[in-house]
Amino acid sequence: MCGLVVLMKNKTTIEDLQFMQYALQQIKHRGPDDEQLYVSEQLILGFNRLSIIDLEGGSQPFHSSDKTCHLVFNGEIYNYLELRTQLEKLGFSFETSCEAEVIVTLYQLLGLEFMSQLRGMFSLVLYDEITQELIAVRDRFGIKPLYYYHLDDGIFLTSELKVFKSIYDKEQFLDFKALQHYFTFQYIPEPDTCLIDIKALEAGTYLTYSLEKGLRIKTYATVELLPTKKTSYVLKEELQQAIVSSVKSHLQSEVEVGCFLSGGIDSTILTTCAKAFKEDLKAFTIGFEEAGYSEINEAIKTAEKLKLDLTTKTLNAHEFMKEARQAIEFLDSPVADPSSVAIYSIAREARKHVKVILSGEGADELFGGYRIYREVDALKLFHPIPQPMKQILLWVANHLPNIKGKNFIRRGCIPLRDRYVGNAFVFNEQEKEQLLSFYHPSHSFTEITHPIYDQIKNLDPLTQMQMIDLKTWLRGDLLVKSDRLTMAHALELRVPFLDQQVLELAKYLTHREKIEGVQTKILLREAFEGFIPAHVLEAPKKGYPVPLKKWFKNELFDEARDIILAPSCEHLINQQVALSYLEAHAKGRGDHSRKIWTLMTFILWYESWVK
Repeated sequence: MCGLVVLMKNKTTIEDLQFMQYALQQIKHRGPDDEQLYVSEQLILGFNRLSIIDLEGGSQPFHSSDKTCHLVFNGEIYNYLELRTQLEKLGFSFETSCEAEVIVTLYQLLGLEFMSQLRGMFSLVLYDEITQELIAVRDRFGIKPLYYYHLDDGIFLTSELKVFKSIYDKEQFLDFKALQHYFTFQYIPEPDTCLIDIKALEAGTYLTYSLEKGLRIKTYATVELLPTKKTSYVLKEELQQAIVSSVKSHLQSEVEVGCFLSGGIDSTILTTCAKAFKEDLKAFTIGFEEAGYSEINEAIKTAEKLKLDLTTKTLNAHEFMKEARQAIEFLDSPVADPSSVAIYSIAREARKHVKVILSGEGADELFGGYRIYREVDALKLFHPIPQPMKQILLWVANHLPNIKGKNFIRRGCIPLRDRYVGNAFVFNEQEKEQLLSFYHPSHSFTEITHPIYDQIKNLDPLTQMQMIDLKTWLRGDLLVKSDRLTMAHALELRVPFLDQQVLELAKYLTHREKIEGVQTKILLREAFEGFIPAHVLEAPKKGYPVPLKKWFKNELFDEARDIILAPSCEHLINQQVALSYLEAHAKGRGDHSRKIWTLMTFILWYESWVK
C-alpha cells in the first residue's frame, strides 16, 4: 500500500529533514500517488502513498482531531468497516472513510489494546503527544515490513532497507553472522538484516519508544498450530466459508483488483472465490520456455473454465538474468529464491492492468502443502531403530558416494531439530566453512532453529516442520519477496490465506487432514472439491519452477562462471570451491543449481550494495 519513514529524537535538525526527504525518494516506488512529511521538534513522519481506499481523503500522515496523535500506516485493515460501525455506536464520529482514522480512534479509546482488534496486514507507527511515546506495530504474520534503527539519541523506522544504502555502503557495516546464515537458509532470518545495527520488527510484536524510557519490544499476537490427536472436527464447509469470507474481505478496494494464477490449488481457490464476487476479474501467470517448467497451459485451462481475462508471460534464460539483476536490487537483502524473479516480472505486467493482486502465500504452511512434509510418514521405518544403531547407519551413509538413498538414510538417522531448517537447506556447516572466508563455527544454523524447536517440542513432527516454516521461511523468504517485488511496481499484494479466521480453523487440523500418502493439503482439497476446476484438484505442486538445473549446464554456464569469478567477492568466497559446484553440475555430477544460484545472488547483491 505505501512506504513510511519515521524519525524521533531529542531535537530534529535540518540535516535530519534532508535525510528524510532523501529516504522517501528511495522508496517512492512503494507509493507514487502522494508524498507527505510531518515535522515537529522531536518527530518527523514521512509517507509515500499508494491510493487504494478513500482515494480523496486518505492522505497520511494522519492526525487525530485533537492533534495529539499522529499516524503513518502501511497495509490494509480488512475489518475496519466493522470496527468503525462499533465505534459509531459508542458515539464516535468520523470525517474520512479511511482506515487510519479508525486506527487512531481505537488507540485513543483502548490504548495499547487497540492492536489486538486489527485484522489485516500492516505495519504502523503512531506517536502520542500526551504520553510522548512512539508505538510501532507489525501484523501477526509479518506480511508488511518494518525495520528500526535504535540511535544513541532516538529511533528511526522504515519500510525498506534501501534508505540506508548511501550511508552504509561499506563492507564494515554488513552483518556477516546474518550473511553466514543466508548461505544455509537462502535468506537472512528475522530479526537480523544484512546490516549490523538495523533490525526487523518481528511479526506479532510492537515496540514503544520514548526519550525518557528508551526502547521496549513486546509480543501481542502469535501464530500457533495446535493439532488435535484424532480429529479436528473442522468441517469442510466451515473451512470453505472462512476462505471465501477472507477473499471477499481482501477484495475491498476502490481500485482494480486481480489475481496471480498458476496451475496449483492455492491460487486457483483464491481466483475461483474472487470470481464469484468480481465478474470482470483479471488474472496473471508466468512460465518459462523450457518444457516442464511452465504452468501456463494449466492456468489457461482454469481461465477458460472460469471465463477469466488471463494475461500470460514467458521468460527465457537471458531474460531471466536481466530481470534477476533488477529484482536483487529491490530485495535489499539477498534472497536466493529463483521464483522471486518470476514474481518481479509478472508483477510488472499485472501493474499495467490492476493496482491490487491476490496471491496464495501461506496455504502450504497452514495446510501442509510442501512435498518435504511427506517424509514424516516415509521416515517412520527408522523409529524403532535404537539411537546407537542410527549413529552407525549415519556413519555408513556419510561415507557412501552420492548414490540414491544416501540422503534418505541420513534424514532418518538425524533428529528433526538438527536437520530441518525450513523449506530450503542450501549449504551445511562443513560446506560453508570451505566456502566462506568469514565463516565462524559458533554461528551454526541451529542458533536460529533450536530456540523455535524448544518452544514446539511437544508437537508432532509434521506440525513442528510447519511451525519452523511459519516462523522462518514464510517471514524471511515468501513474504519478503512478495512484498518487495510487487511494491517495486507499485502493486499491492494481498494474501487471503494469512487471515486470522482461516488460521483459527487451520491450526487444529490433524496429520491425516494435511498429509496422507503422497497427497498434501487433504482437507483443503476436500473443502473445495466441486468448487474449483477438477483438473487442478489433484495437480502436483510446482510453484513457478525455474529451469536453473538445465540453464547452468547450457545457456547460463558462462554467465554463472563470470559472476562466481568476479573480483568483487574473491576475499569473501573461495572461488575455486564455488566454481567446483558449477563445473560438477555442468558435468552431471549432482544437481547443484540451488547452491550456484545462492552464490550468484550473494555476489550480485554485494556488488549492488557495497561501493
